[in-house]
Amino acid sequence: MEDPDDFEGDGAWLELWNGQRGLWLQNQLGDGRAESNLPYWQHLYEAVDIVAVRRAAAFLMDRHQALRLSFRDTPEGPRQRVLPEFDLDVPLVDLTGEADPTAELNRRVRAESATPFDELATPPVRLKVFKLAADHHCLHLNVHHIIADGTSMGILIRELLLCYRAFAADGEPDLPPLPTTYDAFVRARREWLASDRSKAMEVYWLDQLAAPLPRLRIGDYDAPADEVVNETLEFGVEADTAAGLAALVKRLRVTPHILLLSVYAVALRDIGADDDIVVCVPFSGRDAKELDGMFGNFVNPLPVRVRMSGADPFEEVVRRTKAVSIGAYAHSRYPFTLMLEKLDVESRPGRNPVFSTSFQFTDFLPPARQTSQLDLCLFGRPDGDRLSLRLNYNSRRLAKSEAEDVRSAFLAVLRTVVEDASVSLAALAEPLARARRAARTVPAGRRRLGALRASRPGAPNA
Repeated sequence: MEDPDDFEGDGAWLELWNGQRGLWLQNQLGDGRAESNLPYWQHLYEAVDIVAVRRAAAFLMDRHQALRLSFRDTPEGPRQRVLPEFDLDVPLVDLTGEADPTAELNRRVRAESATPFDELATPPVRLKVFKLAADHHCLHLNVHHIIADGTSMGILIRELLLCYRAFAADGEPDLPPLPTTYDAFVRARREWLASDRSKAMEVYWLDQLAAPLPRLRIGDYDAPADEVVNETLEFGVEADTAAGLAALVKRLRVTPHILLLSVYAVALRDIGADDDIVVCVPFSGRDAKELDGMFGNFVNPLPVRVRMSGADPFEEVVRRTKAVSIGAYAHSRYPFTLMLEKLDVESRPGRNPVFSTSFQFTDFLPPARQTSQLDLCLFGRPDGDRLSLRLNYNSRRLAKSEAEDVRSAFLAVLRTVVEDASVSLAALAEPLARARRAARTVPAGRRRLGALRASRPGAPNA
């Protein structure tokens, strides 16, 4: 194997791309390293051929360059390179002798998921196979976010199972060759940054995010950022409202994502009393067909800035949100981290200076209690004839009553506009206030904006 410490004059070392730089810095500081883990586990109710699993893992390590990435600091800044090969250890952990194999598995999965990757010079990938019975196994995969994103994890587990089945049956995996490589992607994007198209995108974002940028006026904006404590509210949209949503989507000629993002922005406006809202919309970053089957960290957060007023009818907010979202997608190739360097924004530890909340409507929900540095993350997905939603909130900055206010306001806006999309935002104020009071399960706090909450049992002092 080539010496990974041989840096001098070695063109194989690449600059980090986009969000990788922040993840590298977080790892170097040693704070919250496990928050960058992307764990995934899959139960297999069958006998498992561990040799076939190891062959499948080796096949994918060879297939996807990003699984072989090594990182290091250099005089020119952090760099990454693709190791020519890497032998991933895949241990078989036998739990059949435990008094309660399932309970022991749950304990170990929690521990494995929370174990950080302290050293990024070695590719940050772990795979274990737990045996609970002769016909019950669990594959536990853990990958650092610096080499992967959510889409990549789906690709990896799907291909891992496909390759395992093929090798277990004495066959070969039927996977199409990848049209490009990770190192080619990074080099091409670095070259693109010098293009006229990149400069035009930079101008677009500087205009869209011109100061003053609003801040989310919900919770403790000034709370210390030394630790993130995420809590979750699960809720749903019933079939009748979901059917009305589908009809409204068709009438306004927008996607469910655009309509629900508009609902969310209006709900946040009502609670925070701010006519200017910036919401992060995670974008896969796979803006070229050749990246569809690639493993790597390509995600690029898109700031969607929605300006409103009380006189606006809701359907006008939808049209505005659609136009701004289309513009963001059209300029999505420009790296968010580079954008931050160009903006006139205040940098604060533990705070994203552009947005404090995100919204995503996809075919799946992320794991419950998924760690996020943002104050609020709303996720939604179709669920038969209804919708399932999950609100993740940072309980160091928001009380449960405040998160419940967001949930109730969102649902109240949705139910109201399904009946009348021409309703003005000003007319929504009183119905939303009633909905919040009726839905609250804990007393509302009396904190002023920026004041610190008293400590809560089981949580560090805020």
